[in-house]
Amino acid sequence: MSEAAARLDDPIEHSSALGGLLAGLAIGAGAVLVGIAIVGTGGLGAVALCAMVGAGAATGAGIGQLFGSLSFARHGAGQIKTGSGNVFINSKAAARAHVDTAVCDQHGPAPQILAQGSDSVYINGQPAARVGDRTVCDGKISAGSGNVFIGGGTETTDAIDPEVPEWLERAVLIVGLASAFVLASPVIVIAGLVGGIAGGLAGNWAGGELFGQGSNGQKLMAFGGALLGGGLGAKGGKWFDARYEVKVQGLGSNLGNVKIVKKPILPAKTDKVSPELYKDLRAKTPSAAIRKAVNKDVVLPMKDPALPGLQVTKSLHADHIVPMKTITEMNGFSKLTFTDQIKVLNYEKNFQGLSEVANTSKGAKSFGEWVSYKKGGIDVDPAFRSSMIDKAAKLEPEIQQHIVNLLSGY
Repeated sequence: MSEAAARLDDPIEHSSALGGLLAGLAIGAGAVLVGIAIVGTGGLGAVALCAMVGAGAATGAGIGQLFGSLSFARHGAGQIKTGSGNVFINSKAAARAHVDTAVCDQHGPAPQILAQGSDSVYINGQPAARVGDRTVCDGKISAGSGNVFIGGGTETTDAIDPEVPEWLERAVLIVGLASAFVLASPVIVIAGLVGGIAGGLAGNWAGGELFGQGSNGQKLMAFGGALLGGGLGAKGGKWFDARYEVKVQGLGSNLGNVKIVKKPILPAKTDKVSPELYKDLRAKTPSAAIRKAVNKDVVLPMKDPALPGLQVTKSLHADHIVPMKTITEMNGFSKLTFTDQIKVLNYEKNFQGLSEVANTSKGAKSFGEWVSYKKGGIDVDPAFRSSMIDKAAKLEPEIQQHIVNLLSGY
């Protein structure tokens, strides 16, 4: 493809990629911080919060760099200041790569060498510079002759320092990946990364074919492809992560010790039993032995420990500390045999003796939900209620483990 020939005093321009990256970085991080300030932390730890800020900053930086590199964000930055002494185009000295220079407003008074030119047309033994060729500071020649065009591919004669330093791009990438590994599983992150790279390459190729190399369309299609590929990759990674796991037992030379195994299917977290079964189980708990145990060493009459001011004159009722409903919805409970379900529901440590009045008042509520005996206008004793809530918190995982142990014997 031929491009207009570059000459003395023709302009160069720079993109706003670096400014866009820095602005996007600040906006992305700031948006997350504002969101946290408004919504709250949601119980997240410091590491997770930092990862959210890092992810926001990296995402903002990438989007900012993209928009800063588009044609509408380019701006004039200087002019070509030297040219050939004996070759002229439209009465202006022809510009050559490697030997001629430009002055760039963004890089001070030091001359910036023209680093690119045609690989087939030479002037005074050097590649002829054209519109679109770059300087060593990554400025681009933006205008040239109106009627002289030079063809050929592009030859780069001098190293070009990119507008956005490589170390900065790498730092943003590292922050983004590190944040992703904190917020998601490695499988999801790696799958998303691979999908993003593949999608970006495909979009870049398609955009170049449709809109031309270096065009806005190519850049936007590369970004869209990376976004789509990354999303699909992460979704696939999530599917894989839910069903399989990678086990490593020391890396061998051929990765033979790396195995992919299927994850065991766990019981549903809210595995409710049928109303009919619940009714049958309710008739079997508490057992006679439990009712006897809660009345052992009890001397009547006595003060009601749960309802201040009342006297207990009848045998205590055995009440579940962790409610029966909660137990029947635990992982794996519905997979137990009826006999083992009764065993779990009659777990002796999970019972507390209550007076008839207190037991009726509490009903099926948890100790956390039961705050008063409404009919009598009496609040539940705070110390008693607090101790029961603490016991329930300790007993719940213990009962869950009891269920797991029973299932393991099947």
